[in-house]
Amino acid sequence: MNYPLTLKLAQALVGLRETVLDPLVSERAAIAFLDTVGVMIAARSEPAVAGLKQTLDAIGAGPRDSAHSALVDGTAAHALDFDDVAFGGHISAVLIPAIMAVAAPRGASIREVVLAYVAGYEAWAELAAREATLYHARGLHPTGLLGAVAASVAVGSLLRLDEQGMARALAIGASQGAGLMANFGSMIKPFHAGRAAQSGVLAAFLAQQEFTASPDALEAPNGFLASYSPAGQVDLERPIQLDGHGPVLGRNAPNIKRYPVCYAGHRAIDAVLELGSTSLMADAVECIEIRLSPRHSDTLRYRDPETVAQARFSLEFFAAAALMRGWVGLSELSDATLADPTVRPLMRKVERVLSHDFDPDLDGWARADRAALILKDGTRLESHPVRRPKGHAENPTSLEDVHRKFVDCLRSVGEGELAPSLFSAVSGLAEPDDGPIPAALRAVFVAS
Repeated sequence: MNYPLTLKLAQALVGLRETVLDPLVSERAAIAFLDTVGVMIAARSEPAVAGLKQTLDAIGAGPRDSAHSALVDGTAAHALDFDDVAFGGHISAVLIPAIMAVAAPRGASIREVVLAYVAGYEAWAELAAREATLYHARGLHPTGLLGAVAASVAVGSLLRLDEQGMARALAIGASQGAGLMANFGSMIKPFHAGRAAQSGVLAAFLAQQEFTASPDALEAPNGFLASYSPAGQVDLERPIQLDGHGPVLGRNAPNIKRYPVCYAGHRAIDAVLELGSTSLMADAVECIEIRLSPRHSDTLRYRDPETVAQARFSLEFFAAAALMRGWVGLSELSDATLADPTVRPLMRKVERVLSHDFDPDLDGWARADRAALILKDGTRLESHPVRRPKGHAENPTSLEDVHRKFVDCLRSVGEGELAPSLFSAVSGLAEPDDGPIPAALRAVFVAS
C-alpha cells in the first residue's frame, strides 16, 4: 500500500498556516510577487491576453469573478515568458494570480497571502520532487499540470480549509491539470498558466462545499503521479518533505528570468553575450555554434520563427539578437527585430550541436551550454561553459536587478509612474503582518 500522500500532504499544509515565517522565506515570496506583478502588467495588451478578454466578454463570463480573474491574470503573467521558473514550471505565474483573485476581494491579510504562496509552492515542490523525469519528456507542460494542484492548495489556505477539505482540494486540482508542449510558441502556452490558476480557484471552492474526490488521487496506481509519469520512475513511498525540514521555499528559491524567452535558451544567451559585440558586422560571421541538450533543442522548436510568440522558442533568434543587439529584452522581442536585415540572415548561420553530457542534477539539461563564434577569417571564439543561467537560484541575480527589471516592465507599457508606490507595496510582503493588502497591490489584479 502506498504512502497516503494526499492526506499527509493536506495535514502538513493545514499545519503550515500556523507556522512562524522565516524572514528568508518571506523575502523570497516578496521577490516572487514583485517579479510576477511586473511581467503581468507589461503583458496586459499582449494578443493572448486581449483575445482571452474578448472571448470571456463574448460568452458573458464575469471578468471580476475570482476564477475568471485568475484565468486572465495568470495568462498575462506568463504571456511574455518573462516570469520565474521553479521545479520545471512557471510557478508564480500560477500561484500569485490565483491567490490575489481570492485574497483581494475577501480582505485577506498580508500574512495570509504570503502563507498561501508558501503553501502552494510547497505542494508544487513536493509533487515535482517525487518524479525522476520532467514532464517535458512526455510532451507535457508542468505549469499546467502541477500548477492546478498547487493553486488549489494556495487558495485552500486562504479559505482555511481543514485537513479533509485540503485533501479534497488536492484531489480536485489533480483532475484539472493540462498542458501540451506542442502548443509552445502560441497563445495557448500562457493560457496554460491562467487555466491552472483558474482551476485552483475552482478546486478550492468546490472542496469548501464538500464536493467529493478520491482520498488517494495523488498516489493511487491510477492517480496523478503514476498516470503522468514519463518513465514510471515516481516515488510513492517516502514521507513528505515538510516533515522536519520547514518550507521548501527557504531552501530553494524561484529562478528569476533575465530574458523574456523560454528558459531552455537562457544559458545559450548568456554564452553568446559573453562573446558578442554590437560593433561586429553580421557578414563577418561564418557560424554561431550553440551546444545544448537534445531536450532543450526540441523545446526551442522554431528555427525560422514567423511571429514574436514563436521567436520566444527560437534558439536561432536568441543567438542572432544577442549578438547583434547586445541583449535579449522586451524591446528585442518585436516584429522589428524579426525583420531586422542584420538579425534575420544571422539566424541562418546558427548551428545546433547536441550534447549528451547531461547534468546530474537537472533532468533534460546538458551539463553546460556553450557558444562558439566562427568568423570568416578563421578566428574561433568560445564562451566559457554556462552551467546555471544568470538569475538561477544557484547563480542569483541581485534585488537591485529584480527592481530594475520591474521598472523596465512598467515603463515598457507607459506605467513607469506606478513603480515607486507599487514597489513599496510589494516590498511590504517581506515583513508580513495581519494588516490588509496594500491598495496599490490590489489594484493591479482583475478581481480587485
